Amino acid sequence: MCMCTFIKINAFPGDMIMQRKKYYQFILIGLLLLDIVVSILYYVWYLDRKIPANINIIENTEESFDFSLPVQCNDVASDTIKVFNNSQHGGKVKVVAGESTGSCKAELKLFGIFHYRNIKFNVVKKQKLIPSGRAAGIYVNAKGVMVLGTSSVVGKGGNSYSPSKNILQAGDYIYNVAGEEVSSIDDIEKILQTLGSGNIKMKIRRGKEKIDVKVKAIETEDGKVKIGTWLREDTEGRGTITYISPDNTYAALGHGIADADTGLLVDISAGGLYEAAVNKVIPSKRGVPGQISGSVELSDRCRIGSIISNNDSGIKGEILKSEAVNCDNKYAVPVALKQDIKKGKAYILCQLDDDVKKYEIEICNIIQNAKENKDMVIKVTDKKLLKKTGGIVQGMSGSPIVQDGRIVGAVTHVFVDEPTKGYAIFIEKMLK
Repeated sequence: MCMCTFIKINAFPGDMIMQRKKYYQFILIGLLLLDIVVSILYYVWYLDRKIPANINIIENTEESFDFSLPVQCNDVASDTIKVFNNSQHGGKVKVVAGESTGSCKAELKLFGIFHYRNIKFNVVKKQKLIPSGRAAGIYVNAKGVMVLGTSSVVGKGGNSYSPSKNILQAGDYIYNVAGEEVSSIDDIEKILQTLGSGNIKMKIRRGKEKIDVKVKAIETEDGKVKIGTWLREDTEGRGTITYISPDNTYAALGHGIADADTGLLVDISAGGLYEAAVNKVIPSKRGVPGQISGSVELSDRCRIGSIISNNDSGIKGEILKSEAVNCDNKYAVPVALKQDIKKGKAYILCQLDDDVKKYEIEICNIIQNAKENKDMVIKVTDKKLLKKTGGIVQGMSGSPIVQDGRIVGAVTHVFVDEPTKGYAIFIEKMLK
């Protein structure tokens, strides 16, 4: 008997082929929609980098701005400024500044139809500044005592407590304890030891808000009274003076002084600028930022200036010893607004030994609406500077950048993985 095995082969029916076609069509449509969304997001990102949200213009001048994009601006007129389109094709805006300072807002529309953003035009005074580049020691006192964090406390009997947990937090400033103003850790310690254990009223500042709190002080085995907090009362460091103005005020660093542990901007009550000697430069290497090493004497005879304010664009104050920083107005140069800056050759001033010297750099990119003071990407091209520092090092923050005889900005950051490059801030931001 012969036994055969038959295998039945089924062909794909027509409806299955249609289902596969639809499946592929859905995938293609999805990819197309994703591509459109990505393209739109990229275009919005590109517009945001191309068109500034704020534009300054010097009094009694006219300027034209060509955004090279399909945008149109509504006409605006006031006593101090006039803004209007300079072309029917859009993208070109003409601004006429009057004799006094002031500002106005103008609306930009994509293709003259869709609202894109408002631009604020500000009329500012013409200014000259003395680019400095001199190294300086910095010492600041906070307004109150800064809380770095909370910790546990072992009281009498061996029990562990966290008296400040969920009451105080990093970045708080304690400025009053039990009705007494405090400005140092010693002030708080004396009050705690005097009052002993128990609930203690405190006034703290958290951001812009003032808050009343109660913390239960704990007596420890050694008889000391503690509230379980890590505190800091002052900060010191070094940096570079960016400019000195004709009225003997200055700006430095190009970024604010932040607490090393919390990363928060220090709210200062007072501070001083001191003479600094540069003894050694540790070059930057890929992945390891270098630094300028030197000595600072925090004494009255070495104090060259006061520190009045500390904000995102750096510190400001008054020069008290002009002979120490060369405040001669004959070295003053005009201020360049961000629309005046162009990619290409420029130079920085910085002190790497006994004197301030000029070093060549390149402005690689200009970012109109950058955050964190990263308005320009710069690259060190000077062979002498590269040999000495490897690029940008810690302590160069605030080094002024000059292009075409005008001060345009200051060094703020280094690229850790590419130390020949870094970021810089527009000088107009440091004037605020």
